[in-house]
Amino acid sequence: MSQNPDLILAAPLWPHGDCSLMHLVRRAGQHSTFCWSQCVDTGLSAVQYAILVVLAEEKVCDQQTLGNRAGFDKATGTYVIDRMSKSGLLNVETDATNRRRKLVTMTAEGEAMLNLMVEQAKSAEKMITANLDMQDIADLKRLLSKLGGLQEPEDDAANNPR
Repeated sequence: MSQNPDLILAAPLWPHGDCSLMHLVRRAGQHSTFCWSQCVDTGLSAVQYAILVVLAEEKVCDQQTLGNRAGFDKATGTYVIDRMSKSGLLNVETDATNRRRKLVTMTAEGEAMLNLMVEQAKSAEKMITANLDMQDIADLKRLLSKLGGLQEPEDDAANNPR
């Protein structure tokens, strides 16, 4: 048994052998959601924040590209973008050259929300990585990127301390 009383012995053996990766990923997701809810008080989700971040970089983005960059599927994107549009954070227009394509931009209210959320999101990331050193963080980013089928992040742990 661990000497650390804060650790929880709760990872089931799958099926009676090594610890289940699926269980650990699910628990990490739960912890991520908890950290977000503790640090971010705007009522926006991590996906909504990601949308604002992508639009701050891209300025104008079609829904498909936005979904690829922010990490959501078409059905989720339609709902989330519509909700953010109705709350005044985004503008959605039909592309004049392709009427099936929707172009999304951030409003001034969206920019103000993003500015408010940046430090809160950084706090959530600090909270989730509190027990990790810089190498752990770099390894975690690399492995999660690989697991998620994403381009691996550049080794910015030394340049971007938590």
